[in-house]
Amino acid sequence: MFPEFQELLAKTIGLAIAIHLTVWIVFHLIFRRMDRAPRISLHLFALSLGTWTAGRVFFTGETWLDHVGAALIFTTATLLWLLLDRLICGAWLARRRKIHIPIILRQLGGVFVVIVAGSCILKWGYRLELTGLLATSGIAAVILGFAMQDLLSNVIAGFSIHMTRAYRVGDWLLLGEKGERAEVTEINWRSTRFVNNDHVSYELPNSDIVKNRIVNLNYPAPEHGIRLKIGLDYDVPPALAKQALLAAAVNAKGVIGSPGPTVFLHDFGDYSVTYELRVWMRDASLYNVTCDDIRTLLWYELKRRNIRIPYPVRSLEVRKPNEPGYFANAKVRAAEIVAGKALNCLTSEEAEALVSSGMIVLFGPGEALVARGETGDSMFVILDGEVRVSGKSDAGNQVVLAKLGPGEYFGEVSLLTGEPRNATVHAETDTLVLEIRKKDISPLIEANPALAGRLGELLEHRQTERVAALHGKSGNSESKSLSPQSRSLTERIRAFFSNSAD
Repeated sequence: MFPEFQELLAKTIGLAIAIHLTVWIVFHLIFRRMDRAPRISLHLFALSLGTWTAGRVFFTGETWLDHVGAALIFTTATLLWLLLDRLICGAWLARRRKIHIPIILRQLGGVFVVIVAGSCILKWGYRLELTGLLATSGIAAVILGFAMQDLLSNVIAGFSIHMTRAYRVGDWLLLGEKGERAEVTEINWRSTRFVNNDHVSYELPNSDIVKNRIVNLNYPAPEHGIRLKIGLDYDVPPALAKQALLAAAVNAKGVIGSPGPTVFLHDFGDYSVTYELRVWMRDASLYNVTCDDIRTLLWYELKRRNIRIPYPVRSLEVRKPNEPGYFANAKVRAAEIVAGKALNCLTSEEAEALVSSGMIVLFGPGEALVARGETGDSMFVILDGEVRVSGKSDAGNQVVLAKLGPGEYFGEVSLLTGEPRNATVHAETDTLVLEIRKKDISPLIEANPALAGRLGELLEHRQTERVAALHGKSGNSESKSLSPQSRSLTERIRAFFSNSAD
């Protein structure tokens, strides 16, 4: 008897495994393109189907087959619900119709199917009256209710979030007392999942979220303002401070043009005047990048305008010039470059006087020193870094004309004649330049009128060299008498500086 039972058991197990494998293979052949195919529920269905079928073949009339049949009904209902949910809600509605069913409703639908299937099995399979069962288990229900009160509060809060549409998947929220920015990636029946700007994922219970203020950055529109505070020196007039802040913010990454940036004088502090800069952005994921770019551009802008960011010092002391040490060293090198190359018609004394009155300016990577077509009355001598000179080709395309490094210069024609800039110059790296302005060279021409003639010869000589280089000719660079073009340049220089009010 025992060997016969072992043989039947082996056949039952073999048939059950064969049915299990067949169901698994057929399912994957039919639904091979399905995303997130059910796994555990499919295994349980295939196992219960194989066991029940094998038992009906080899163990007819056994009472344990009724229990296996109940399990088969339950796993079948669960698997059918998952297939309908993935195919209808996931594939058809979401992808083709662009209708997204909240995951909390889909999960609660699954819970409903499980409860109904289990209730039907208990009522018609095991002949259990559910009303009597619930009535006799009142104490257990009370204990279970107390144990599940947090879970129920999260489910109710999830319904509240869904019905009031406080936020949706893809919205950015401000969370906690510090106002951390995070994107909503999933709302389920128990919690909400977020991903912050550091790409860190975490979950918060729904009941905790609804107890606090919900700040949705995407409602009613994705455009929203951010505010940055900065303290500036009391010696800076508010109008000039606001101009500097607006100039730095207008070209920052992530900032939209309309509405434009605005600046408010926020407070008079102990050692600084606090200004509040408000800019508008559309993509909340760029918050850190935008704030960094604004502060970086603001540092360069304030440095060029010689505006101090004061330190919180309480002691009395004599204020020193806010000029780094390498600026002073750069002026020594600048005098050598001006006298030896940039304006080599000047004497060493004139070059030193010009450099002492000029201005050392620092530009950051990507900033424009001059723009094509704008008016200007200054030239630039590169002391450190590299710049890119751009212009337009005959076809109207933007092309790179040259790259200039330390010891090179540009803009002398605008300095001496006031002509508009004929090219755009951008800084490739942190670039330190000496800016020589009209008001810096005017005293030298007034003290020595013959200097205008020397400068005219210098401009003519350089223009002749450029034309010769363009056409492959040598040109005569040692003309001792003034040519008509030189006289014209000299007269333009004298007229330009005679009209100066400096």
